[in-house]
Amino acid sequence: MRTATSAWIGLLVLLLFGAANSRAQELIVEPFNVSGQYLNEVIAGDTTATGERNDPNRVYVLRRNGVYLVNDDIIVRGFDLRLMTEEGEGEKAIIYPVVNTQTGTFAADPIIRMEGNVWIKDVVLVGYLDADPSEVVNIASTIVRTTAPGYDLIMDGVIMSNTRGQHIRTEAAARVIRITNTIFANMGDLGRSNFGAGKAIDLRDTSVDTLFIQNCTFVNFQDRIIRHRSSTAPINNLIFDHNTILNGMSYHGTLALGWVGKSVRITNNLFLDSFVLGADTSDASRQAEFDEHGELYPNGKPRMIWIFSVPNDTTQWVVSNNYWAVSDSVEAFYAKYGDGAGDDGNPDNGTDGDNDIIGPGAPLSYHINSRLGADSVNAFIELEDLQVANRPYISKMLRMAEWYRTQTGRTKATTSFVRELHDFDRKPVTYFMREFDASYPTDSPAYTGAARGFPAGDLNWFPDKKAEWELTAIERQPGNLPVTAFRLHQNYPNPFTRETRITYTLPEPATVTLRVFNLLGQEVARLADGIRQAAGVYTATWDGMDLLGRKAAPGVYFYRLEAGGTVLTRKMLLLPAN
Repeated sequence: MRTATSAWIGLLVLLLFGAANSRAQELIVEPFNVSGQYLNEVIAGDTTATGERNDPNRVYVLRRNGVYLVNDDIIVRGFDLRLMTEEGEGEKAIIYPVVNTQTGTFAADPIIRMEGNVWIKDVVLVGYLDADPSEVVNIASTIVRTTAPGYDLIMDGVIMSNTRGQHIRTEAAARVIRITNTIFANMGDLGRSNFGAGKAIDLRDTSVDTLFIQNCTFVNFQDRIIRHRSSTAPINNLIFDHNTILNGMSYHGTLALGWVGKSVRITNNLFLDSFVLGADTSDASRQAEFDEHGELYPNGKPRMIWIFSVPNDTTQWVVSNNYWAVSDSVEAFYAKYGDGAGDDGNPDNGTDGDNDIIGPGAPLSYHINSRLGADSVNAFIELEDLQVANRPYISKMLRMAEWYRTQTGRTKATTSFVRELHDFDRKPVTYFMREFDASYPTDSPAYTGAARGFPAGDLNWFPDKKAEWELTAIERQPGNLPVTAFRLHQNYPNPFTRETRITYTLPEPATVTLRVFNLLGQEVARLADGIRQAAGVYTATWDGMDLLGRKAAPGVYFYRLEAGGTVLTRKMLLLPAN
């Protein structure tokens, strides 16, 4: 483990988690095989020993290659949880739930119960001990669940796998959910649930002010990536950008957004075999939850669409540079159960029994297309053929789809489910850590099809392009979208020798301080000193000079923005002058 001054630790945590009010103190937690302690008990003992939070700025640091067990929920109440894997070589720490030996029940469900802010960096969370396939009978319903309103969930570099319900579920209004560089895998289990489960993020009927999902991959899901059905409050701002979506049944849709508010931005994503069950004109079980958009097939039944919302005339929509493809085997499934295989050859009338699939369906509702206007032409672009390097077998997802159509009578009932025959390709989490690879050929139009010529989909599968994107990208929202959050952008150029520009965004008027620190946490330069600025985008320049007018030494520096009660930090590299 690295050594560091307390000032450096505080700056590191600001860098990793984006915001904090004061410097944080690390607690290194040893793996279960070393300590014999359950992680939930370590955290509970640290946070409740005196009836109060012992250290309000605690960061729990897990060992590389470490395995951690929880035998009950990690309850985040009265404190904020900051959880990360230590820096260095080796794999990310893994957290598994296990049966509570005192109660004899599988108690850690969810693994994390949120009644405070939660930040998670470079940690693997799994819903059961999937190294032993028989443990699937203990699969958790949820990994993270909010049970109190008004808190933030920030995740970066996380892998989540194996829940029967959903990986994240909000049962109380969230403020910000920001998830980046994360893999969502193995969502759903018909042995413990039904086709209406198996989601990435289930917002139930609650609100979230900002839902930001970028550079994530979603693979093996039965139902939806986002479920916001029957919502009584909006997703006020949604950014769904540079994500890869693979192997999805999409039983009730892919992004079922419900009530949306100020803005929705769906850009630069890649969808491959993401709607395997297809659009079916007469499947009443599925259609029951495709009703909120209000659009119908000619037979009067709800249209099956990938992305839809409750219509309104105020949300500002940006949907562009998304690519999609369907593999040959999935196309063959559509043909087998398509209208052409029926008796009357009349599409969309729902009289052909089991033969009413009309293909992969439409990516967007008519309403969203109308809101985009002429821009809808570039919203989703079909690829003729696309193969990724290594993914779970789509053939097993199709086997499940075949079983649904032929043995369940197209209902959610799963009484005849036999895991060995009907489950999707449920790889263990170590596969997603070591073998899974969603990169695709560089001669695909998608490789240069995203904004500024970058690859569509999760950029983590193209590390060189990801580094270039991080170096040059200024994360401005389009001009016709409102600024929704304080942002500190990566400086440019970086690394630099003479001077660099630092851009930041203010969603509202704020008093701004922008400072530069060295590795010891010492202030080196002050670029803005408590000045009052209106909402907007601003740029400051640092010429590499310190507070005394001397040229700063080459090395790593941190720049920190303090504005509107928010503290944001990034790092930069000053090189020796030629």
